[in-house]
Amino acid sequence: MREVSNLNRDTSAAMVTIREWINSFVPINRLPLDILTIISTHLPSQKDRFRATFVCRHWRRTFLQHAGLWSNIHLSKGEVYVKTLLERARRSPLTILTSRMDPVGSVMLLPPHTKQIADLFFVGSYWVDIRRFLEINPGPLPLLRTLDVSVVQTINPDDTDAVTPPPHPFFGSAIGLKEFRLRSGTPPLLNHFIFPNLTLFELSVTSEESFSGLELLDFLEASPTLRAVCINVAADISLEGVSQERVVVLYHVESFCLAATDGSAGYELATNISCPSVKRTSLTHTREKRHYPEGPIEEFPAPSLLYAIIRQYTRSSIEEITLETKTDSYYLIACSLTFRSADTTVIRLCFEVTEDNEDPGTLGWTFTQMYWNAFLRASRTIQDTLLVADVKRFQMQGPLDLDEEWITYIVGDFEDLFKSLGPLKELTICNCDMRPHPFVRFAKLCGVEAVYPPIKALTIWHPSNICNVEFVEDLVGLAKAQHELGVPFEHVTVHMHNPPAEMEEMLRLWVGTVDCRGLL
Repeated sequence: MREVSNLNRDTSAAMVTIREWINSFVPINRLPLDILTIISTHLPSQKDRFRATFVCRHWRRTFLQHAGLWSNIHLSKGEVYVKTLLERARRSPLTILTSRMDPVGSVMLLPPHTKQIADLFFVGSYWVDIRRFLEINPGPLPLLRTLDVSVVQTINPDDTDAVTPPPHPFFGSAIGLKEFRLRSGTPPLLNHFIFPNLTLFELSVTSEESFSGLELLDFLEASPTLRAVCINVAADISLEGVSQERVVVLYHVESFCLAATDGSAGYELATNISCPSVKRTSLTHTREKRHYPEGPIEEFPAPSLLYAIIRQYTRSSIEEITLETKTDSYYLIACSLTFRSADTTVIRLCFEVTEDNEDPGTLGWTFTQMYWNAFLRASRTIQDTLLVADVKRFQMQGPLDLDEEWITYIVGDFEDLFKSLGPLKELTICNCDMRPHPFVRFAKLCGVEAVYPPIKALTIWHPSNICNVEFVEDLVGLAKAQHELGVPFEHVTVHMHNPPAEMEEMLRLWVGTVDCRGLL
């Protein structure tokens, strides 16, 4: 009987070997192992990888030998799932995704593997959940390079989300951490984090409580290797304890972004940070208003703050300014000022307003008032800038459409803006409603002659809401006036839909070089 049993076992083994041998001749299984492994990495989900292991023995053996395929682990899927993947991942670096809904048993499986964690994501957690995770998995975390924390704003039903200060910093053993992203619906507890080798820091805070600027400055000062910083604060900013003289110098940061709903405090906080190597800086003020206030808006920094910001974030003079306004179906207006220095450093000041007004009878008036206030404040900010005299290029973008009754309000501000500018190498106007523009109808609307700085090159892209006959008449009249004043345009470029055939010929009488092109 034993001999029969052995014969049956040997026969079964032989049949398995034969089937595998036959299966190896199937075209898909003749792929080299390295190619088959690469295919598995392109499967869109872990579920697909599990299913692929059941195609055949060859595929299963190949995929199970590739430990890196199983290193992305969601703790919320239960103990069996987590245990299976930890076994398959073996000693590969791990990506762990955890949330407040994770079974305790899943979290308890991690301690023997904490040294393998390379990326750690907390999704929809409370601060107390993060502390509990660290109590179960105290470390060390020598491979951790990415930490992504999302803390919900909802109050914990057990009222246990009030985190008492830990005896040591959160993730204090992750001394090699490179990227830290924190999104918090409560104060972000930045004073509980210290990452001396951080290169990227992204912070997003939405809180009814005030945001501590002092904590932010202390955190940045303790992160001297940062190269990119992006901060978004939807909360009142407290500068308590921050002296005006304090400046945190981030020597290696090349990209710095700060967006805040508390505009003046946000800009003031920016003056406490210096980035000598920065290539691009963005400072944004955002807010939502149901009723937009009348009168000039104060969303750009005061002259003293703006001068300090430009001096701290640039290493040479400002040569180019761009004034841009955008609108979206009357519900959003964005206005930005972009300063570019000779060494290509870019500083972008921007504010965005969402108008939550459902009354169609007042919507158009409110929008136009918003735009007028936005342009007025932006133009005055430019005029107040001590560095305007050095500007060589000025660019205006938008808006595409304005109500006729408000055009006269804009024209005077245009005049004041251009009076403040010195000689320009180039003036560019893009996607702009040309009706209120001084280069088109200034004299007709105001009854006075416009005052322009000497301009070498004028470029107009995609003008809107214009009559071609009037546009040609006024543009040619401007070119003639500049010529008679002894400061003629050296180059005029116009890109528009269906440019009049006579425009280029008429401009050549007063301009050195003319380029008129039609847009598709």
